[in-house]
Amino acid sequence: MLARVIWLLTYLLLITAQAQAQVYEPGWLVRSNGDTLRGEVENGFWIEAPTAIRFRRTSGSPSELYKPRQLRAVSFANGRYFRYEALPIDHAAETRPNMLTRGYAPDVRIDSVLSEVLVAGLGSLLRVVSSKSTHYFLSIPNKPILALAERLYYRQNKQGSWAVVDGNNFRNQLSLYFLDCPAAKQAAQLAGFTAPGLAAVVQAYNEGCSPVRQAGASWVALSSPERRVAWQGGVVAGLRFNSLPGNWAGTQPTAGCTDCTLRPTAGLYTEVFQPSRSAALYGEISVSRFSGQGLRLLTTGTGVFSAVSFDYNAWLTTARIGVRYFIPRPHDRQWLLSFTYESNWVSTPSITSPVPTRIPEQEDVYGFLTGTLLPSLGLGWRSHRLTLLAEGQMYRSHGEDISRHFIGSYYTLRLGMNYRLGRNPDQAAKRPARP
Repeated sequence: MLARVIWLLTYLLLITAQAQAQVYEPGWLVRSNGDTLRGEVENGFWIEAPTAIRFRRTSGSPSELYKPRQLRAVSFANGRYFRYEALPIDHAAETRPNMLTRGYAPDVRIDSVLSEVLVAGLGSLLRVVSSKSTHYFLSIPNKPILALAERLYYRQNKQGSWAVVDGNNFRNQLSLYFLDCPAAKQAAQLAGFTAPGLAAVVQAYNEGCSPVRQAGASWVALSSPERRVAWQGGVVAGLRFNSLPGNWAGTQPTAGCTDCTLRPTAGLYTEVFQPSRSAALYGEISVSRFSGQGLRLLTTGTGVFSAVSFDYNAWLTTARIGVRYFIPRPHDRQWLLSFTYESNWVSTPSITSPVPTRIPEQEDVYGFLTGTLLPSLGLGWRSHRLTLLAEGQMYRSHGEDISRHFIGSYYTLRLGMNYRLGRNPDQAAKRPARP
């Protein structure tokens, strides 16, 4: 068992040893007061609209954290461009199958967001992505903004059953919007509901119908994040405190605590960061020493079975998986909130108390408590490569009460650190500068 754990730790280290999730690229931003700052912008590889922007003036300067409302625009020198705009967003637009509504019921409200600029000119195209739908916004002189959104909903058919229908009639909306521009109207009939498709319609207007007859600046080729997810990982070290009952391997625990002491723990962890780099899937495997009570099954001369408890020391291997959420703070620091589930294995036990000889056909009973259905909760602080984290995990109590599956009398407290190893997987290849 221990050999397999060591092999798994080594493998985990190899696949995460090239990891960090922060990358700064040359860029600029315009603050709400009109000041333009040039330096380096952290690339969050956003899919949804950014909710925070980190900026530093030089590679050695401390980072500054900006909320969208503090900005007018932000751009990478060789990449994407975002602009803070008040846009008519339909909050009822939905594409997730389990969240679809019955009937068509739009809910359009003006929201200010950092929208991604795809085309800038007399005819412009912006994009805002949410977890529910993708929204595009077109504008030309002397007309209101045209808002387009992906939309699915349930509609009742003649047989009385509900069927999913596509409520995105964007081609008809484009044809009406560009009624006085044959080139754009024709492009609309061939366009897909994608950034390249809609950009072709807008550029057809710019080149064929706008007063200047000139294509607008395009960021369509740069609009897809180069890397949606990123792996990073490193080492885990800390202390673990187990509050467990005596003789919990049996059906009725005895009073007392078998391992109420601080135990060093060490291992490896990995994080798989999602787009926007504000959440990550988390995995960890660690080992520590452990003291417990087990049972030795015995038989009397009359064939009656009995059990005798004994004390032992062993290795405790813990595998954990869960989710981490990150709240950005200034100077490349973050608050961290984690939710994880764990599984534990006891290996290479060494009995430390006298016990009668075991019968060869019978086995000693070892084990570890099972966690409740509620995940462990952790709160941490991350600064560059170092993360400090405090966590707590409850274990199910003995008995028949259903509440023991959610609230347990036994627990583990952990205080530890993660240290990130390796290079940054988000470090993208340099794109050619925009002319």
